[in-house]
Amino acid sequence: MSETERLGLPLIAPEQAQKHVTHNEAVLLLDALVQLRLDGLAETVPPEEPAGAVTYAIGAGATGVWQGRDGEVAAWTEGGWRFATPAEGWLAWDKGAGRAVVFRAGGWRPLLHGVDELGVGTDPDGTNKLAVRSEAALFTAVPAGEGGNGDVRLTLNKEAEADSATVIFQSDWSGRAEIGLSGNDDFAFKVSGDGAAFTTAMTLAAGSGFATFGSFAGCAVSFPTVAGGVLATSTGYVVPAPESGTSDEVLTISGGFDGAVLIVTGSTGRTLTFRDGAGNLKLGGDRVLDNFEDSLMLVRRGGDWIELSFSDNG
Repeated sequence: MSETERLGLPLIAPEQAQKHVTHNEAVLLLDALVQLRLDGLAETVPPEEPAGAVTYAIGAGATGVWQGRDGEVAAWTEGGWRFATPAEGWLAWDKGAGRAVVFRAGGWRPLLHGVDELGVGTDPDGTNKLAVRSEAALFTAVPAGEGGNGDVRLTLNKEAEADSATVIFQSDWSGRAEIGLSGNDDFAFKVSGDGAAFTTAMTLAAGSGFATFGSFAGCAVSFPTVAGGVLATSTGYVVPAPESGTSDEVLTISGGFDGAVLIVTGSTGRTLTFRDGAGNLKLGGDRVLDNFEDSLMLVRRGGDWIELSFSDNG
């Protein structure tokens, strides 16, 4: 064996004359390759007279004294070029880019380029290939004065319409809200009280931007029963039924929040009378709904339900 397997350092042969020459050659290579710093990557033209110790990764099609040494590392020491062939896994500092590089698959690549998993303050896994454990995270734009355009965007891309691209908000590892494209291309806002069952609070249609709401001020419908003169509702559109028989009176509406809008319609064969001034109803008079074409629109303010409009089409 005339040289080492890893770095190709020359070995002193038994009874060799001029042993110091071989020793010094090995020391010079060690000086160039240990704590390797590359002054250039994929260089093809050697500098004529380097001012000091410099090291380059030679690119394809090299010329001059580098000709025929594509892919090798060239180090200028003691007035001449010395060469080494990098092996898989060599690490170096790319001086020009200010970053660590690794020799992999026949070329020098950024150390963190193409990694399968990355963990910051925690361990990634097969599902969460990027995992960050931190009190905050910051993405900031590159200013135009530094070569950027001043914009910053975060993109979530799904493969097909039936897939999901969403952001989930959790409390103690249990989901409480989800926003995004969930199972279709409409943008949805969902909430959950237990992390298992999610309710859609609002949906924005992808094609039109039309908004629909899961409760109040929207088009969700419920069919509550008037019990003891109280109509309990949690949606924005109701078709109530008498507690018994075919007629009933509504004195109070429970549920809702200030600013909520409620649309009530009647149904054929049933008569519901909303009493003005009774309970928390403030109407333009008693309102009778006795068919599906009759409607009463109310808004909640300060705990009272105030009439916005009434239509008697029966």
